Amino acid sequence: MNTHLISPIQPFFMIHTHKSYQAQHANYNGISHFYRFTVDDEALAVNVVPDGSADIIFKLHDDNPEAWICGSSRKLSNTLIERGCFYFGVRFQIGIMPSFLPLKPKDIVDQSIPLNLVYVLAGLLIERVAQSQTFEQQINAFNQVCGTQQSSQHIPELSQRLVQLMLHHRGNISIPELCHHSGYSARTISSAFNDYYGFSPKAFNMMLRYQQSLERLMKNRGGRLTDLATDVGYADQSHFFRQFKHFNGQGPKEFQNTLKQHLIQV
Repeated sequence: MNTHLISPIQPFFMIHTHKSYQAQHANYNGISHFYRFTVDDEALAVNVVPDGSADIIFKLHDDNPEAWICGSSRKLSNTLIERGCFYFGVRFQIGIMPSFLPLKPKDIVDQSIPLNLVYVLAGLLIERVAQSQTFEQQINAFNQVCGTQQSSQHIPELSQRLVQLMLHHRGNISIPELCHHSGYSARTISSAFNDYYGFSPKAFNMMLRYQQSLERLMKNRGGRLTDLATDVGYADQSHFFRQFKHFNGQGPKEFQNTLKQHLIQV
């Protein structure tokens, strides 16, 4: 499934760990990118924004390395990043669940589940990643353990088709248009999408527009917000401002200023 039209971004991870943050983009096995960072200061409560994606996150503490499978949040929330720990993460493309896990995206929305509860090779994977010293070695360790795993899940064809349409239209496709393209009724579409992804089609579209706005802002910190609102598909600038702040906790202008202070770009 081709879902790389919009890249899932967690901007506050990048902002609060920008001195150590590294990322390597990927385009295989449903992976969007790998990332890692450390925190030298006090523990941080970092905002997490809705992104429609799943992450596998490793906390590489010397004494007790751990890992979790984390789902998309429905609304702005936060997570604790601990001082003195190394973190390594794998972010999957929007709408993609790691194929070797027996889960639906719905199962982990607003949740972080210890990886050893859902993955038989979790212990081996955590050990290999924890023993790796460099970013490249950590990526290779993940691929060596997980890249050979066979798919343990079946993705409903209608659910795949719907998320492809939403991504292709970048969140600007109505329910009647989804009905037209898929050949199914609005009730069937809403039920199927909710059952697999854990979001309504409308909420997922809103999240895609927000993520697209994030990507545009982080690539062009000085861009005109009126142009961005129009390009992304918002009816007017005030609608864009309200929805962006709802998901992001900051309005787009305030967020632009934050990016300029930290010199963050994707």
